[in-house]
Amino acid sequence: TEEALTAARLPATSVAVESIGFVTRDRLRKHLERFKPHCIHVCGHGTAQGIELASAHEAFDVDHLDAEGLAQLLSEAGIQCLPVLVLNSCESAVMASHLSRLGFVAHAVGVQTLAVDDQAVQFAYGFWATLFKSGSFTDCYREGVKLAHRRLNQHGFNTKYQAFAAN
Repeated sequence: TEEALTAARLPATSVAVESIGFVTRDRLRKHLERFKPHCIHVCGHGTAQGIELASAHEAFDVDHLDAEGLAQLLSEAGIQCLPVLVLNSCESAVMASHLSRLGFVAHAVGVQTLAVDDQAVQFAYGFWATLFKSGSFTDCYREGVKLAHRRLNQHGFNTKYQAFAAN
């Protein structure tokens, strides 16, 4: 993981946060095209095969979005390389690693294990609070992991995060 932690500074720009809640693939596509984000943070369900979006067809069905699907959405939106992607969902390290290796994401975070809700919330808090202070991806990642691991769940399980950087 240490190789993936670069000291790259994130762009110093004004910050606008857009939360899109339960999102379908089409709604995500429209938001990417409209906002051209520098950072995407996904909180939700996932597997090693990808993240789960809301289905556009069935109320309680899911649409699995894999790395290639997200890469295609980014490309269609004109985003050549997303500076930061945080996949705060179960087993998402596979997808984060793949997108990073393909060069669609400069810095990515994924979860190697199951993601414990309390720890995921603490990771997000530490990551984003630190981003606004230092702008360093390395600092953000480390603070997020530190805060997440302060919150052991009732079974003593720790969510394992992993960082990746494009080559």
